[in-house]
Amino acid sequence: MSEINDNANVEKAQEEVKEPTKAENVAKAIAERFPNAQVEVKTNKWGRERVWVRIDRESYRELMRFIKELDGEAHYSIGIEQDWGDDLGFLSHLVIYYDDAPAVSLLIDVHAPKDDPTLPNISDIFPIALQFEREGMEMVGIDFENAPDKRRLFLPEDFPEGIYPLRLDDKGVPEEMVHNAGHPYYPKGGAKK
Repeated sequence: MSEINDNANVEKAQEEVKEPTKAENVAKAIAERFPNAQVEVKTNKWGRERVWVRIDRESYRELMRFIKELDGEAHYSIGIEQDWGDDLGFLSHLVIYYDDAPAVSLLIDVHAPKDDPTLPNISDIFPIALQFEREGMEMVGIDFENAPDKRRLFLPEDFPEGIYPLRLDDKGVPEEMVHNAGHPYYPKGGAKK
């Protein structure tokens, strides 16, 4: 009788073994290749899994190349600059394996200290990343090393150097730089006279 119960328990345990999801497989591959990275699969409020990766800046380019190895058709969606106080961050969202739905959503987080705000440029790997890197350069002051185009994207050419509109510790735009045509949020109200 105990042999039957043991067999039933083994069969039940085998049924409960769940195959890893595509996101879990991607997370495992990244964690194995980059043991110093923080890799986690999180499920959002809609039940969709996302792979979150926090990587050091020295391994950032190599990780992006690895993502292209995993899926040559990997899609770079967006890059978002962030001010974390003592350091600046750049969060990239990518989608891989989208031909075989559901795709795997990746969020890559890389930081640099404010006293050395440099990150590697990845536009040779994902060309569309350049526009987001240019925004990060002008809005928070991240320097993307070897970026092929460091022109301003949104700010006017006469905008002062060293002022970054999205930095939490920035002093803001000098009064003489404000060009306003009656915007209701102008600090002194309405158009300049």
